[in-house]
Amino acid sequence: MKKTVQIGGLICLLAVLFRGPVFRLAIGYTEIGSRPAIKITNKDLLQKIKDKAAGKQIDADEVIRIATEITTEELHFTTDQASNDPNVLVKTNKANCVGYSALFNSVANELIREQGLAGRVTAEHKIGKLDLFGMDLHQFFAGSFFKDHDFNLVVSSEGEVAVDPSVCDYFWIEEVRLKD
Repeated sequence: MKKTVQIGGLICLLAVLFRGPVFRLAIGYTEIGSRPAIKITNKDLLQKIKDKAAGKQIDADEVIRIATEITTEELHFTTDQASNDPNVLVKTNKANCVGYSALFNSVANELIREQGLAGRVTAEHKIGKLDLFGMDLHQFFAGSFFKDHDFNLVVSSEGEVAVDPSVCDYFWIEEVRLKD
């Protein structure tokens, strides 16, 4: 019994430590569309962005870090109807994958604008399909809620990084795999 518990504990520890690489190996994101950026007008959110960026050297990685941090601090996942407007989301604090990605994208674009990174860094709100080892996951779910999944793409001279803020919030996986 003791050996079984030890092996189970080791497997759990490895699953936690290597959750990112395992997730990226198993789950692929395929872009099928995009959504427009929504300008932030909420003064409290704008101030929070300024405060998080104050005194920091901002590059693409820092844009991702700050946008992820603000998004996960502000939102909690819901399967109920929720706004997709970041200016509303920071008041309701409830969002689905569309809202998570909309807030992330708006914060990232505000940082890019504020820090003069336009032309060097871009952030895009994407609509995608998820697959598990090449098999479309959406075929197993009925209803419009599971017809697609939103994520973000940040592009710079260092390359592109796909981020799923809702997955990051719950599984602490900061980067996902974008399929070719």
